[in-house]
This record gives sequence, structure tokens and C-alpha cells, in this order.
Amino acid sequence: MNDFKINKNYEKELLVKILKNFDKIGEYVVPPGRNEIKRVVVNEKNFFKTINIKKFKKPNFISNIVYKYTKGSKAKRSFEYAKKLLEKNIGTPEPIAYFDKFGKDERDYYISEDLKYDFTCREIFWPEDYEKVKTEYWYKKIEEKREKVIRQFAKFSYDLHEKGIQFEDYSPGNVLIVEKNENFEFYLVDLNRMKFDVKMNIKSRMKNVSRMMEDENLAKIFCNEYAKCCKLPEKIFYKNLNRFIKKHKNYVFIMDLTRPVRRAFKKKK
Repeated sequence: MNDFKINKNYEKELLVKILKNFDKIGEYVVPPGRNEIKRVVVNEKNFFKTINIKKFKKPNFISNIVYKYTKGSKAKRSFEYAKKLLEKNIGTPEPIAYFDKFGKDERDYYISEDLKYDFTCREIFWPEDYEKVKTEYWYKKIEEKREKVIRQFAKFSYDLHEKGIQFEDYSPGNVLIVEKNENFEFYLVDLNRMKFDVKMNIKSRMKNVSRMMEDENLAKIFCNEYAKCCKLPEKIFYKNLNRFIKKHKNYVFIMDLTRPVRRAFKKKK
């Protein structure tokens, strides 16, 4: 174990024990891929809490050097950025600990609280992905709240940008939404790519949110509310956002088209 840091409310001995049993305990939050994320219920020594453990893919040789001498590991950045977000009153699950190069396979781990959320920005901004469940009660309730959530999300994004925070993975699945007293709270996850104290103009702000949505009508609602926060004309925001949405769509199209070739090349290597 090379480097670690633990929130003062937690015991190292207990967390180490949990990580040693990572493969045997808990349940996967999503199917394991490049990284693995597990939800684990801890009930020991008068301590009861549900936590999330993210086990990062082992970095290649070059990334390892970069992480060591400049940015720090993805686990370390996730922990430190979560603390910074909370200091700035931006929602994120409580950071518990990070461990670098832990265990025989020397993997990096980030541990945080398991946040009970109601839905994510994906259900809000990508209704076309939910055609099969549109008649179900839970989704009908989301339909009723969609515009209100988007307007509150626009205010949240404005606050994020005003505080100089550039979340480089600002995408639908990385924003969890909790409904509270008929209002909505937003929590950021997957935090290892963030910048702080950044001066952001209209162009960089709209580029930052362009991966969040594609639907023209939903983008217009977002821009309408964001423009109110800035006290500037809505059309300036929509023009920029729409341009970056189109750029991202083209990028995704090309990446999807070339994926088989890239996979074949990777296998040959």
C-alpha cells in the first residue's frame, strides 16, 4: 500500500479489511468493465453504513509516471476533489478514503458513501432512451417534473461555473438527483477529472454542459433558465450550446463508426 488517506470518522483497520475482501463481498453497482464499483453494507463494531467502493483499472506505465509525479492517482483525485466540492457547497457523496496500490495486484480504490438518489440526469435529458417504460408510473412522475428539474439543474450548473469548477465528465449518468420537499438536489460522481478556480466564459460553460443533452426543446429550457441567472439574452447561450451539441454528436458518430477497427488494432498490439 503506497499512499492512502481516510476521513477522520472512519477506522483504517475496518476499511483495510473490507478492501481485502473486495472480490467476495457486496454487489456490483454496474456490470464490471474498465473499473469496478461495488455497493457494500458494513455492519461491524457498532458501525452501520452502506458504502461504494470504486476499484480502478491498473494504469499503464506512462500513466503511472504521470499520476505519481503530477496529478496523483484517480482514487486520490476523486477523494480530494470530493472534499473541495463539499467545501464549496456542491453536492457529492461523502468521501471516506482512498488507497493507492493496495493488495497483491496493487490497485487504486476510492471509497465513498452510498447515496440514495431518486434518478439521474439521464432520465431527465434522454427521454428517448425510456420509450419502453413511458407508460409506467415511476416514469410518468418524472415526465411531470422534467421542466422543473431542468430549470433547477440550470441554476445548479450556473452555481458550479460561477465557483470556477469545470467538471470534465459532466454527463447524464454522473449527476444524481435527490427529490426533497418538492425541490431537487444534485450530486456529482465520477470525480477524477475536474478543474478548480477556472474562469469560464459563455462558450466554455456551454461546451461543459453539451454532453448532457441533445433534445432541442430540453436544451432551450436549460438555456432559458441559465440566461436568467446571467441576466443575458437566451439566444447567446442556445447558439453556443447547440453548436457544441452538434460537435459532440459528430464525434460520437465517428467513434462508433471506427470502434471495430480500433478494437482490432488494440488486439494486435
